[in-house]
Amino acid sequence: MLLRIMLPILAIALLGGCETIKKQNISWEMEECSKSYNKMIRWHEMDTAGTVFPPEELQEEFTRKVQAAKKVTVTDFRVKNYQCSPEKGEATVIVDIDYYREPSVTVKTVEDKQEWRYVQENETMRWRLMTLPPDFP
Repeated sequence: MLLRIMLPILAIALLGGCETIKKQNISWEMEECSKSYNKMIRWHEMDTAGTVFPPEELQEEFTRKVQAAKKVTVTDFRVKNYQCSPEKGEATVIVDIDYYREPSVTVKTVEDKQEWRYVQENETMRWRLMTLPPDFP
């Protein structure tokens, strides 16, 4: 009798635990994508970032923004806010980017609000950047 009661409870607990682990993995993937993207921006790899992170429909416009920022040198970035909702498949990352535009050496800061979506492509789920790089005035 006790076994009949405990087995369903154990099964429910295990399923709930699996769901929690899945959400944690999705959050971890988002954090890794965001770190990679921001490091690419920092280390002058914006053109590569444009082929990896935005969905196909944004890549052409992303490339135009990258071309407009060719003389920009990013010196640092700081994540100000990070919110990830694995249940909704959405994340927002707000980053301050320090940069200068050659030939000037005056360092300026621009805020970049990045919107991310967890989308299915072919048969895999992945995080995609749904916003373009910031303007660097």
